[in-house]
Amino acid sequence: MGTKATIRFQQKEDDLPGWQVYTELFEPADVVYLEVEGMQADVTMIGSPRGNVAGTVLLRLPAATARQLGLLPPDWTNDTSWSKE
Repeated sequence: MGTKATIRFQQKEDDLPGWQVYTELFEPADVVYLEVEGMQADVTMIGSPRGNVAGTVLLRLPAATARQLGLLPPDWTNDTSWSKE
């Protein structure tokens, strides 16, 4: 018997990774886990030098994965034309 309760998941599609957001049976109710398979990621731990709370994690995700997770609208583009003036 497993201890994971899946909240959301996405199976791997072509070049996009698969992922799962889940809770663990014996964890507090406000704790969830994100497991991503098949993706290279840069992870930076942010500490207090920049004013962030120690232990903050910054995940640098590909835009396609952020779309999969519902973090970006489907039609979002990184429009930098304003910076080329």
